[in-house]
Amino acid sequence: MNINHLITFITTVEKGTLSAAAEELHLTQPAVSKQLQALEDYFGLRLLERRGREVRLTAAGEICYRHARIIASHLNQTRRELAELTQLVRGRLLLGASTTPGQYILPRLIGAFRREYPRVEVILTIADTQEVVQRLQEGEIDLGVVGAAGGRGKNLSYSRLAGDELVLIVPPGHRLAGATAISPGELKGEPLVWRESGSGTRRVVEERLAAAGFTVDPEQIVMELGSTEAIVSAVEAGLGISLVTSWAVEKSVKLGRLAVVTLQGVDLKRDLYLVRRRQPLSPAAEAFVNFAADHQPRPLVS
Repeated sequence: MNINHLITFITTVEKGTLSAAAEELHLTQPAVSKQLQALEDYFGLRLLERRGREVRLTAAGEICYRHARIIASHLNQTRRELAELTQLVRGRLLLGASTTPGQYILPRLIGAFRREYPRVEVILTIADTQEVVQRLQEGEIDLGVVGAAGGRGKNLSYSRLAGDELVLIVPPGHRLAGATAISPGELKGEPLVWRESGSGTRRVVEERLAAAGFTVDPEQIVMELGSTEAIVSAVEAGLGISLVTSWAVEKSVKLGRLAVVTLQGVDLKRDLYLVRRRQPLSPAAEAFVNFAADHQPRPLVS
């Protein structure tokens, strides 16, 4: 059995269609179909059911997928250990990240990565999502981590790095501080401390509020700030209210400097993404991508 057939099978299951898997693997759709057929022939069982463009796992496919993921994980671990043994994974890794992952997630992830790959020098630059994507497109960084997928350029590939949840924060003495939950309409007229234009967090917040029927009035935005920490400080000082990542507020809530209020009817969960160019990576960048896939951070619970 060819190990690549297992990788193609895993990718097809996770992408949901043969065409999406083919794009991810840089193969033609007939090549993907041929590899899947070869895998089914090897086991003598149907692993996937095709319903229109989509594919779904059969009972045999569920078993195969579960074990294929384990095999792929062990293969990645073997690759990393052999690379270290032969001293291939070394050099400089240039990372770009938007504020949330750059301040709250990557420092710990990079620390763990450096313990496993001490010969790799990691340089992290924090900027807004648009700038991270632009730097990646221009080859100024090797990898990016951002809070919104779908940045410009067909040659970019996004994969989930971690989960996040945005929470509504207000000063302790605010009229909403004692509320267990409010509707989006109750934000009307409230002074808002907002992220800067181009921020992935701002884009997600405004899209989710709009989907719930609330459009932010530009006149409500009393301040635009370039970092989550600055926003938290501004809200603590009573300058307005805001929506920020749950990663950033646990300490302030425990100290009584902020109150978190549930916003009903608004989906404030999101994913944070690792973004790369669709081209071969350096050994250091490849090692980081694989390491991040196996060590996905967990968000703080609000």
